[in-house]
Order: sequence, then structure tokens, then C-alpha cells
Amino acid sequence: MRGRWIEHFRGYMFAVAATAVALWIRTLLQPVLQDRLPFGVFYLSVIISAWLGGTHAAVVAMVLGTLAAAHFIIPPQSSMLIVEPADWVSLLIYAIVGAVTIMTFEKTRCDQRKAEQRSAENLALTETLKKSDLQKDEYLALLAHELRNPLAPIATSVDLMARCRDDGRRFDALRRAVQRQLSQLVRIVDDLLDVSRYLQGKMRLLRDPFDFREAVGAAVEMVQPQIDEREHDVRLLIPDEPIGVNGDRVRLVQVVSNLLSNAAKYTPRRGRICIDLRTENGSAILSVSDNGIGIAGDDLDRIFEAFAQVDSSHTRDHGGLGLGLALVHQLCEMHDGSVDVISRGPGKGSRFEVRLPLVELPVPPVRPVESSEPLDLESMSVLIVDDNRDAAETLSMLLTFEGMATTVAYDGPMALDLLRRQKPQFILLDIGLPGMDGYEVARRIRADHRQDGVKIIALTGWGGPEDRRRTREAGFDDHVVKPVDPGNLVDLLRGAQPA
Repeated sequence: MRGRWIEHFRGYMFAVAATAVALWIRTLLQPVLQDRLPFGVFYLSVIISAWLGGTHAAVVAMVLGTLAAAHFIIPPQSSMLIVEPADWVSLLIYAIVGAVTIMTFEKTRCDQRKAEQRSAENLALTETLKKSDLQKDEYLALLAHELRNPLAPIATSVDLMARCRDDGRRFDALRRAVQRQLSQLVRIVDDLLDVSRYLQGKMRLLRDPFDFREAVGAAVEMVQPQIDEREHDVRLLIPDEPIGVNGDRVRLVQVVSNLLSNAAKYTPRRGRICIDLRTENGSAILSVSDNGIGIAGDDLDRIFEAFAQVDSSHTRDHGGLGLGLALVHQLCEMHDGSVDVISRGPGKGSRFEVRLPLVELPVPPVRPVESSEPLDLESMSVLIVDDNRDAAETLSMLLTFEGMATTVAYDGPMALDLLRRQKPQFILLDIGLPGMDGYEVARRIRADHRQDGVKIIALTGWGGPEDRRRTREAGFDDHVVKPVDPGNLVDLLRGAQPA
């Protein structure tokens, strides 16, 4: 504000000086011009003031020029009176031309400012695009690195498994290594898909009131192998009373497990992790604290940004794409809650605090005891439909080991042809089949009354709410997202009861 007043004051002083010079020149020309063109020279002062001093200075110059001409040039001199109509016409023309001049300069100045602003914005956009392009390249390099990390031991383990088939202990150790690395790959892909769904507004929550302690317990169980591997000391502070929240159980387990996984990852071996669940002022509060590497003050503001990491150098000791905390932040906001982080600096640990609104838990209904027993695996017949031959045949071998009778088809028409000659109890049907997709195959099976009662289970890499809605509408009984967990699939088949 002070700078603007100083600028205006300088403009006014310039207008006064320009008008004084114009009056001096007009006085010198008085013997030649006499009382003709009383305002002619003052046009120059207005133009120069508008050009160099700005709009305010030009207005002052025009007013001062009018007063100077009326007092010193127009008869009667030394008086402010204007008597002759011709002088009034000259004054009117001077005012109109001066106003047009001022507006023209002001428009030119505004256009120049807008052009400069656009130029600055374009420059900033160019820099942003360069930075985004660089971040994209860095991220792709990081993604390639994170994907290679689990792929390398998988490839090595597969090669070793072919050499040591007779060594049961070593073979089992290699199998567990492959399972761990596959789980890591699945987690990377799931995080990428979740971030993509959130950014596109496609992430949906299946909310219902439940005990938040269940989510914490499930998350601890999920991360326990990672905690045990690093030999951390974990302290659980969980109340005996239920803590009701209205949320998506799966997503809130994901929130807690991401926080615990981060604490386990960024805390040196044999560290301390504390999980504290409590209620306060109508909120359920979960705190996950550790004595790990901590967070610098500059990183606290961006710790919840996608792809942000405390240490992004190529020599960093910790893996990951920097998506876990971004998902935590997004999911907490979608649950009408929040997440905050506190750290006193590098090497001093950190504490993440999740707040969710408390709700009353409904009284659970009394369920009748189920009298039916799970199906005997050896009595099951399963049709597997997948265009990926390796996936279909390995799944067939797995179910055969469990005692089931399996048949394999590699496309929709082949599956429908087999179903004309047999009636399996279950159909494991891939969605992305060539030609006739899984939705159309399922609809045709449901239209065939010979297959009434068969259970159709979708096997697909698409697991969003919209995908599940489409499978339900097509007639599927269940929806399983690839890669399939063998144990979960067997349990699903064992617990299902074909009609």
C-alpha cells in the first residue's frame, strides 16, 4: 500500500511538472497564437503524463491544463471565467480527446500487464511441466526398481525349485519366498489402482457401523510377519469396550496396516512401536508411534502427498512407492476423519494419529445355527474358464491336489460347448476373455435352465465397486480379484452350497 502511494505521488509530481512546462511553452507562443488553441500544448502534457506517469497522473495533468488555460490563456486573463462559446467548445474537445487518450493508454497498459501475466503463467506452467516430466521419469524409474525387487528373487527361487525338488525343507523355504514377493507385487499394484481410483473419483466405500478394534486387530495380524522379521517390540493399548465407527471395514484395515507397515519399515531393527486406541470428544483416535528414523520439518507438509518419501535418493534403504500414506490420508478424509503426523525431527521417531467420528453400534441380531456342513472337496466338480493357459492349468492342478474334479476351457464358446455335455457345481470364469467376454458367457449360462443352481465365480483383475456391480448384474455369485489366494479360494468353494 505504501509503495502504491509513493508511485501515485511521483506521478502527480510528474503531471504538475509536465503541466508547468506546457504552460511555459504556451506562454512563449502567446505572441504568435494569442487566444487561439488555448489547450493545444496541454494535450502534450496529458499524453506524456499518461505515458510515463499513469492514469492518475494524466487525469491530474488534464485538470491542471484546464485550469492553467482558463487562468492564463483564455480571455479574460487572470480569471477562471470562460465567456466565449468557442472557448467552451475548445474545452469540451480538450476534455473528450484527453479522456480518450487516457483510456487508450490505460487499455494499452492493462493489455501489457495481462500479456506479462500470461507470459509469467506460461513460464510457470512450463517449469511445472518440466518438473512433472522429471517426476514422471523418476517415478517410472522407481516403479521399475520396485517391481524388479520382488521379481528377482521370484526368478531365482523358480530356478532353484527346479533343482531341489527332492529337498523338501529348501523347496518349502523357496515357496514361502515366492509367496512373500508375490504379496509385495500385489500390494504395489493395489496401491497404484487405489490412487488411480481416488484421483478419478471412482473409489467407493461400503460403510456400516462396526467395532474399530476389529480393524486394528486384523491390521496387526496382517503386518505381524513384517514386525517379527525386524524383531520389533510392539505395545498394544486397546480398550475393553467396543469403539463404534461407521466405515468400510476393508479400507480401514488398509489404513491401519499401512501405518503399521510404515512404522515397521522405517524403524531400525528391534525398535519400539506403540498402538494406542482410545476415544476422546466424540472421536475414535488411533495413534501409531515408533522410535524410528523420524521426519524432518520440511517433509512434514508433503508426507501425505502421493509418491512423496522422506528419502527419495537412489541410495535410500527403504523400498516403496510413497503411496501408503497418501492412501491413508485420502481414506481418512472419505470417512469424515483426519490423519496427522508429529515428529521432532530425524532420528527422533514419529507418531501418526487417525481421528474418526464415533457412532453407536447396533445390537447384533441372533443368528440361527447353520445345520448344513461344508461340502466335501472330493465331491466337487469345477469348470475353469481362462484364456491364460498357464493360469488356467495351474489353478486346475491346485484344485486337483485338493481332490476336486476340474475341466478347463480357454474361451467362452469352448466353455459353453463343454456345458452342453456336463453340469459342474462351480464355474471359475475370467471376465477378460477374447471375443465373448465373461459377462456374456455368464448371461448365456443363466439362460440355460440345464445349468440351474451352478455357482459362477468371477476371476478378474478388476475389483472396483462398478466391476462388482456388473458381475452381479451378469449373474455371477461371487467376485474374486486376481491374483487369487489359493487358500481363500479353496475356503470359498468349501463354504459355498450349490443349489
